[in-house]
Amino acid sequence: MPVIQVTTWKMNNEQNVKLLTEDITRAVHEHCGAPLDKISVIINEVSPSRWADAGVLGNDPTFPQKSRRKTYEDTL
Repeated sequence: MPVIQVTTWKMNNEQNVKLLTEDITRAVHEHCGAPLDKISVIINEVSPSRWADAGVLGNDPTFPQKSRRKTYEDTL
């Protein structure tokens, strides 16, 4: 019984959520052989203010640049 959890920023388009869960289910079914009725997909949506990459919160205006830094000395 595969359980797949995806953590992502809020997805505003319900159709995209539906397509994502279908694609994940299909991939697990095709590659692992699990029956469709035994595959669970859980989407955990997180606010950008509660998500950080490289120590930079997702709601920081400089997130796209600073979240790619390798050290604190990197200014990008």
